[in-house]
Amino acid sequence: MKRLDRYIARSLMSATLLAWLVMVALEGLFTLLGELGDLGRGHYGWQDALWFVLLSLPAKAWQVFPMAVLIGTLLGLGNLAAQGELNAFRLAGCSSLRLGLSALFAGVLMLVLALPLGEGLAPVASQQAGNLRTRAIFGDVGLHSGSGFWVRKGRQMIQVGHTEPDGSLFDIRIYTLDETPQLLAASAVASAVYRAGGWTLKDIRRTHFGGQAIAVEAQEQATVKQLVDPQLARLLAQRVGVFSLPQLRRYIEGLAHGGMRVDRYRLEFWQRVMAPLSVLAMLLLSVGMVLGPLGRQGVGLRVLVGVLLGLFFRVASGMSAHAGLVYGSAPWFAALLPSLLVFVTAIILARRSVKPGSVKPGSERNCF
Repeated sequence: MKRLDRYIARSLMSATLLAWLVMVALEGLFTLLGELGDLGRGHYGWQDALWFVLLSLPAKAWQVFPMAVLIGTLLGLGNLAAQGELNAFRLAGCSSLRLGLSALFAGVLMLVLALPLGEGLAPVASQQAGNLRTRAIFGDVGLHSGSGFWVRKGRQMIQVGHTEPDGSLFDIRIYTLDETPQLLAASAVASAVYRAGGWTLKDIRRTHFGGQAIAVEAQEQATVKQLVDPQLARLLAQRVGVFSLPQLRRYIEGLAHGGMRVDRYRLEFWQRVMAPLSVLAMLLLSVGMVLGPLGRQGVGLRVLVGVLLGLFFRVASGMSAHAGLVYGSAPWFAALLPSLLVFVTAIILARRSVKPGSVKPGSERNCF
């Protein structure tokens, strides 16, 4: 590693760290404000809310990392351009491509350091945060692997095997106990969907235990007013975000084997696989912007451009994901498309910043 690489890496990493800390602090503040409405529900108090926010921060930090890299590179490399240092590097024989490779080296280094946070600590901490919040608010709830859970409603013990993003429940077992407690009845329900007025149950099989007799009955559909809190069902449906990538892959395989739709989960898997590419894409885009139109602009404009580009990237990623689900495109392509477009834009900007003849052939061998 040459001195040029170390110098640019130090500038970019320090600016990115500053931007990252500010963004994580804001995410933590917004998360805490969002929890104020749930204070007092069940046993959910200030201490629980603070622990929930702290445990949620690793996942939040990983989510905003691409934008932090974008803003940090615009700041770090932009400061070098504003002070004339990039021009000095060019006069010394460093081409725009060579400067871009130095910035890319810094991005890979930052990604290597941040990846254990995103795919190691974040899933574990998020799972703990969700469990803490769920138990404090909803009381007698037991969580297990996958997206299933147990909940107690009076004398009923309800086991849910699988939840969908809209809060629908699948593979449900309902056990009714008496005061002893002894098992009075057991029901198996294929699915339950919540609509205004109650839960609609489908494909019901009930077994009643009475003395020496056992009665079995079947029902295609029924409506009950109370089963599981709908908010709890929707909340637990989002728990796939707390899986590590190997766990998510096994979860998808299990759902597919059971005949469940897994398009959304496959898209989630590929979005997480492509996340490092999005970081490098944002870095290269910021390099192209600094070497091109933003090289001499002020700090405020560079930060504004970085925030707008980051927000646009997140919106584009969401639109690409939604379009992929609607039109049935390959999940890996829907996850890759936003980063691919950013790469193409970065290359176009970098090519426009290169002036023919600005660097003599062979002069880059002595580029620091």
